Amino acid sequence: MQRQVVLAMPGVDPRTFQFILFPFMKQSFIHLILVVFSSLSLQAQVPEKWTLTDGRSFEGQVKSVTPGMVIFARSAGPDAPLEISKLSEASQRRLIEVLGLAPPPPPAAITPAPTVAPVTPPAPAVAAKNTAARNPGAIDATDLAMIDSKFGLRSIVIGKISNIATLGSTGHKKVSFQNSEFYLFINKRVLEANPEWKPDALTGKMIQAEGEIARYQDQLQIQISTPTQIGMIEP
Repeated sequence: MQRQVVLAMPGVDPRTFQFILFPFMKQSFIHLILVVFSSLSLQAQVPEKWTLTDGRSFEGQVKSVTPGMVIFARSAGPDAPLEISKLSEASQRRLIEVLGLAPPPPPAAITPAPTVAPVTPPAPAVAAKNTAARNPGAIDATDLAMIDSKFGLRSIVIGKISNIATLGSTGHKKVSFQNSEFYLFINKRVLEANPEWKPDALTGKMIQAEGEIARYQDQLQIQISTPTQIGMIEP
């Protein structure tokens, strides 16, 4: 496909300077036609090397261009007119550059956007970190007398969770057992240190808790400092 380019120079009708540039694909199709109303004055140049299709070369600078012809001024000897078709492909391209008629560069390659790896959703919150078989020495949460007898001692209490309440704005948790005034106390700092642990999910579960039996406001309790103190009883 041919492409027509119209040049414009100050004070000259743009239609005066038109040329058709054929793609440089094969030597047999190389053809450059420049239609110029008069000789084209060129900017100052320095002599450079030009190569012919037969491999010979010479030094000179472009003086003027007429249809199908280019005239080179040489440092020694008379001006040398030459058919443009006798210039090698590389020299023809250079001639185009000297005349300021170089075709626009090919569009830059578009770099594809990087592939974003799919985001793996976080694992669901863990209700309890461990399960355990029922300890035969565990004290039933409803047996307050037995729990009281272990005051100050590390013991295991077993029972079914009836309710888990948040104590006001403190963020602490009170874990109550079914049919019992005994409870577990979970400090807010423990919850913050173990964000994946959700003790609220223990409601209705049979669990056993291990820790020192303590008393607060006349109620027996075990204070939980780590999730591993609580284990769900295997069915």
